[in-house]
Amino acid sequence: MRRDNDGLHKRRGIWHYRLKIGSRWREVSTRTRSYVEAKKVRQKALEAQDEGRLPSDMAKWPFDKAAAQWLAVREQQVATNTLSARTYDSERYLLRSLLKGFCGKRLGDITMHDIEAYRLRRARTVSPRTVNVEMKILRMILRRAKTWNRLADDYKPLPENKRGPGRALSPEQEMHLFEVASSNPDWDVAYNAAMLAAHTTARGEEIRGLRLADVDPVERTMTIRRSSTKTDAGCRIAPLDKAATWALVRLIERARILGGTNPEHYLFPFYRFRQTKNGESPAGSGYDPTRPATSWRSAWESLREKAGLPWLRIHDLRHHCIRRLAESGAPDHVIMSIAGHVSKEMLQHYSHIRMEAKRTAVAALDRSGEPELKESAELPVN
Repeated sequence: MRRDNDGLHKRRGIWHYRLKIGSRWREVSTRTRSYVEAKKVRQKALEAQDEGRLPSDMAKWPFDKAAAQWLAVREQQVATNTLSARTYDSERYLLRSLLKGFCGKRLGDITMHDIEAYRLRRARTVSPRTVNVEMKILRMILRRAKTWNRLADDYKPLPENKRGPGRALSPEQEMHLFEVASSNPDWDVAYNAAMLAAHTTARGEEIRGLRLADVDPVERTMTIRRSSTKTDAGCRIAPLDKAATWALVRLIERARILGGTNPEHYLFPFYRFRQTKNGESPAGSGYDPTRPATSWRSAWESLREKAGLPWLRIHDLRHHCIRRLAESGAPDHVIMSIAGHVSKEMLQHYSHIRMEAKRTAVAALDRSGEPELKESAELPVN
């Protein structure tokens, strides 16, 4: 072992240095044979020590152990209503891929090379958006061990396809969609859910999460709870117009027929026929109002195909409603209050739509029969 004047020493060709963490001295590898690079690594470590950013003891944990603890913390946040159950379920699902990619690797040993290799591998099978969300989970885990700071400067999210908000319907398409929806009783659930989305900006999961206590057709309001929202900002009370109130009354009647008597029962009760665990047939067991419906996908797909709108998603109806609000001249803060979480990109998009609506209104003045403008004579100068 050779020692150097500036605190570096070499061991088996790799430069090391000693660092006092708490009351204990620890030997740290720079992981480089370059003396110049080793000096930079040591200097960054000393700066991090002064700023309280040194890796904690958790940096020695294997990724799977740290991920399990992080997930337990997120589960506790769900229990205290500081995190939505839907976000938790999504993160738990995405964590599976991260466990496959980093399982057994210590947090302090994860390098930017490891992250780039993981992203390249995942980008072959999933969208850039999915990869970026997985990286967000990885960052949260590494930050708990204070090992992300050394990687942050070299990390950049994958570019995502920013198509903007979903597609909106023309007035003719909207009228045709609901005319077709009303023609088949088997589509009633999808019909009324679509009506709520198109007139309240509610997302599909927010509609499925509605309970009887959340809806008030007399006051014409619908309360969207935090547990069903995309973010805490989505928790809100949505006003109802006549069409949304009409759909809500029909859904309340349906829920009561299916056993929804308690205010905590769901407006869209779960159909037990879809539950097939343990190989037992639940046929004939009816609905469970204590659980929300998982989807109305089959009816919705049949409905949109019949309407000639195979591209239409329930979520597109949320954007359709926001677009109508923007065209009506509603200011940004009103749209955000009604729609909940609205990204900056969406607000810019709908601000553009609002301006186009104003231009259209002003352009109509040119066709209002006013006299044609002529070049005026030169004005006299006093």
